[in-house]
Amino acid sequence: MNIQLCTNTSEKNKINKNITSGIILSGSLRNESNVVNPSITINIDNPTVYNYAYIPEFNRYYFITNYISLRTGIWQINLKSDVLMSFKDSILSSEVLINKTETIGKNNYLTGSNWVSNCKTKTDILTFPHGLLDDGKYILITAGG
Repeated sequence: MNIQLCTNTSEKNKINKNITSGIILSGSLRNESNVVNPSITINIDNPTVYNYAYIPEFNRYYFITNYISLRTGIWQINLKSDVLMSFKDSILSSEVLINKTETIGKNNYLTGSNWVSNCKTKTDILTFPHGLLDDGKYILITAGG
């Protein structure tokens, strides 16, 4: 079994992360292991320079959440599955209607037939002839054209 230790410089909730390759360690599972949140013992001088990992046998990417020094050169690292990167191909190939998106250039909105926006510059301000209601309820009516 191999584990690749890397450095991730992207936010946790970003699907396409900026990952810098680190080192690849080889070994074998000796005890029970959780695929979603594994704890793995490794032989390395200093794993704290890495914050991300990939285990090809599990086909998953992981955030390194904790480092525990067991003795000189032997560390236990606790991992948490990064679902977005682990399943990004399935997520990106899904046919969906997007409700929110990242800012693309200067446009905060999606383009296409599913997103319609209409911006008018004319504004009319009308006064209420008898003032506003006393009970704190108001009715706003807009008319398109």
